[in-house]
Amino acid sequence: MKLRFTYHAQSQALARHIHESRVADTIRKPDEVSEAKDGAMAYMRIFGTKTLRVIARQVSFKGEGEYVILTAYYI
Repeated sequence: MKLRFTYHAQSQALARHIHESRVADTIRKPDEVSEAKDGAMAYMRIFGTKTLRVIARQVSFKGEGEYVILTAYYI
């Protein structure tokens, strides 16, 4: 699985101290998935006392599944 972060998602993840491995774990093994805006999906996973929400869009690039990460934040 390949992840590609938008500039917004990358800067916000850094500011919020969210490591890329947590984003990947959330998409690989979510506790909950729901639809978000414009065809994107919201993936949520609990880490201890925090729930990480990742908004991403799945795309196919050269026949390989890729996720474009739009934003990530704890709720």
